Amino acid sequence: MVEKEKIIKRAKELGAENELKYVGCVQSTFCAVVDALREAGIELVTPEVEEIFFTAGVGLSGGVGITCRGSCGALVGASLAVSLATGVGRKEQEKDPMSRQISYKNVREYIANKFLEKYGGLTCREVQWARFGKAWDLTRPECFEDFHKNELEKCRTPDGKTIEECTIPVAAAWAVEAILEILEKKKKG
Repeated sequence: MVEKEKIIKRAKELGAENELKYVGCVQSTFCAVVDALREAGIELVTPEVEEIFFTAGVGLSGGVGITCRGSCGALVGASLAVSLATGVGRKEQEKDPMSRQISYKNVREYIANKFLEKYGGLTCREVQWARFGKAWDLTRPECFEDFHKNELEKCRTPDGKTIEECTIPVAAAWAVEAILEILEKKKKG
């Protein structure tokens, strides 16, 4: 149990660090999950595959292309990691098309339901409303700048560190907790 808590805490720390480095929610969350697990000896994907996911995730941040109308990027990054750990791929779906329901269930129960409970929605815009009491059109430069100003004030301490209760660290922690449970269930059969 202590090890599990340590890995979850590390995912939060990496999520906070990644947010400062990369800003984008998808890649920051996904890589926090993968790297925290890797540090604990659990290889969800290789570093090369992680880089592919990082690259693919960049354009999905900000509710897809910073439109704020699609899914929250932290939700997407966490969901990708949980779905990967669930392990329902092409072979499984060709054998049994309904096997995808396992992945749906895990993402819904471990990630989406938590977002709905904490933020009242799944979109970037809904998460912004829950966190800041307003939402921005990030495609407009002045709004993008104002969002980042608010993000700095509401999600970072005066010394510039990200507060661990912000969306990226929280989503990374939820995903790691889920993955550890999923892997434990797989081990037990």
